[in-house]
Amino acid sequence: MDQVASTGRSCSSRPAMFVRACRALLELMQARRARSRVRCQLAAMTERELQDFGMSRSEIEHELRKPVRRK
Repeated sequence: MDQVASTGRSCSSRPAMFVRACRALLELMQARRARSRVRCQLAAMTERELQDFGMSRSEIEHELRKPVRRK
């Protein structure tokens, strides 16, 4: 019995699933790096720069204390 008949689906879906999983992982890694860069930029800003776009140092400190995996 061939694999298509025994499972009802072809083997060609496995590579597609692998590609989707790799793309999702890549997107996750890119998002984490982008958040990390933004947090570093926020940490380096002066009080005046923070005031220019309406944020306080306490809001920045709260953001910096979050784990990297959180938005």
